[in-house]
Amino acid sequence: MSVDPPEASEELRKRLDTPITFLSDRDGALMDLVNVRDRGGMPSFERANRGTDVFLPTSFLLDERNVIRWVYRPDTYRVRAPATQVLAEIDRLG
Repeated sequence: MSVDPPEASEELRKRLDTPITFLSDRDGALMDLVNVRDRGGMPSFERANRGTDVFLPTSFLLDERNVIRWVYRPDTYRVRAPATQVLAEIDRLG
């Protein structure tokens, strides 16, 4: 899920050559439902022309029924789920 437009997510999917579906949530409505907006969390030196809110780079793994099976939610926008951890969770979930 990303605030990026669908076209940007599709370009990324093609570049990565992956069957993963990326969801676009430009206004953050769904991200608000899963509580990943950090209101006022953008550092002042990065706020120019961007606003003050930032979405935490949360990773969700969903199964074939779209049930959330794993979530990685950092405390800061500067941290991402380590790829090795995501891949290990995918293997664990089967």
